Amino acid sequence: MKTKVDNYFKENKLDPKVHYWAFLHYFLYYATAVISCALAFKFHEQWIWSTVFAISWGFFCAQIATVSHDASHFTITHNPLVWKIVGIGHDLFLGASIYIWHHQHIIGHHVYTNIDGYDPDIVPINTEVADVRRIKDTQKWYPVYLYQHLYMPVLYGFLGVKTKLTDTYNIITMRITTTHVNPLNKFQIVVFFGGKLMHLFLRLFVPYMFMNFSTVIYLNALCEATASYWLALLFETSHDNSAVEWYKPDENNKMNMDWAEMQVAATQDWATDSWFWTKFSGAINHQLAHHLFPAVLPHYYPAITPIIAQTCREYGLKYQCVDTAWKAVECHLDHLHNLGQPKRKDG
Repeated sequence: MKTKVDNYFKENKLDPKVHYWAFLHYFLYYATAVISCALAFKFHEQWIWSTVFAISWGFFCAQIATVSHDASHFTITHNPLVWKIVGIGHDLFLGASIYIWHHQHIIGHHVYTNIDGYDPDIVPINTEVADVRRIKDTQKWYPVYLYQHLYMPVLYGFLGVKTKLTDTYNIITMRITTTHVNPLNKFQIVVFFGGKLMHLFLRLFVPYMFMNFSTVIYLNALCEATASYWLALLFETSHDNSAVEWYKPDENNKMNMDWAEMQVAATQDWATDSWFWTKFSGAINHQLAHHLFPAVLPHYYPAITPIIAQTCREYGLKYQCVDTAWKAVECHLDHLHNLGQPKRKDG
């Protein structure tokens, strides 16, 4: 598979980290987010327009998050300075730490995808108490989980706020569930705490100078909820469903399976033929291409996904994909419903 994908770039004389149209889109995401924010506060006395612009602000903040995601995988050019600048923008624009994201997503999730006890995305913050949701058989069952397919879609609207708070907790404890967090150097400390302070200053204190605080909170809440729902759609649907594999290490704490084969079985693509979803999901709908070739600019995923699917068929591996984004959401909600039933408690 790797040889086939490498040949695609060589034969078409393409650089897997460079595509200027993609870079233009990145710029437009930042510009539109800033303009939407400014217009939301400018028209704060006209609630219809301010609401529309606040939702637009949140939507493009979610797009900025996909740009940060790309940079965290070193896909945007070959220049480390570009990756670092985009990372700083993540802390500033979104108020969440790119440093913690590197540890959770790159060091944790991508290496140990859906492996119980190792993938930080599927391990509760505190394993000694009930988590807000149950997404795997090894979690203890509680009666509240009967309704998790109903209340989790509401709570996903707080994903952004939760991330901003828990990354501070992660820095204090130097852990992200199962993943150790390395000590920060001076520059990383400045980015982390400076980013938090500047984010709060720009989001709350600057607009408060021109309008009442309740309006500031309302517009920020709309922005946060919109971004949170969009990002929850992108990051919850591909691995957190009953169609994919959920792994458990053997008695020697080892996985007796090829890493790439594990990625295929633990991942579900969705709406890969849709221009809209590919563009505005950061091509995360091509999730398997992302997991197998994370250092390739996502703009190229639609070209390499057919190569991956064909190779899977050649080697007798099941390539999993659903046709629409709504079907992907249904799969996730069905998984929450299934794991919420008492008949599946305690493994």
